[in-house]
Amino acid sequence: MLVAKIDGYSILLIAGMGAFMAASVGSALAAIAMCLAAGAGALEVWGSQRLARGDETAVNWLVRAQLFLMLVILAYVCWQLGHFDAAFVREQIPEFRRQMAALSQKWNTENPYDMLSDAQLVAFFRMVYTVGYCAVGVATCVYQGLMARYYHKRRAAITQALAAEA
Repeated sequence: MLVAKIDGYSILLIAGMGAFMAASVGSALAAIAMCLAAGAGALEVWGSQRLARGDETAVNWLVRAQLFLMLVILAYVCWQLGHFDAAFVREQIPEFRRQMAALSQKWNTENPYDMLSDAQLVAFFRMVYTVGYCAVGVATCVYQGLMARYYHKRRAAITQALAAEA
């Protein structure tokens, strides 16, 4: 119950703040995804509360909450992977070059980005973007998958503990 409660409230807090930040910058899709993620956190909290009341079917809700959160995050990751904004990146390159030149001068080092053309920088940022979102997808599958498994594997022990309390 404690794991579900902490995990659920953590998801609610983080996703709620994320939804607020996404909405404040006008990113409707990110705000919607964060609201759905917060809903998964609420399902997990609700499952922990049902468990505290002795309902052994609450484990189903704990597992479903993790799988729903995984689905939401993976759907958002897939959408992002298909919508890299190369035009926006191209607009940011002059500022990026200025900042890298300032850092190179400050630290008295050579600027490795001077050797790259704008097209190469866009390709580099696309690769970093893709690797970053793929890492989020893999981490989500691992973490939410293991949490769902954790709850599922403890189903028999929970049923036994609830029967002993009754």
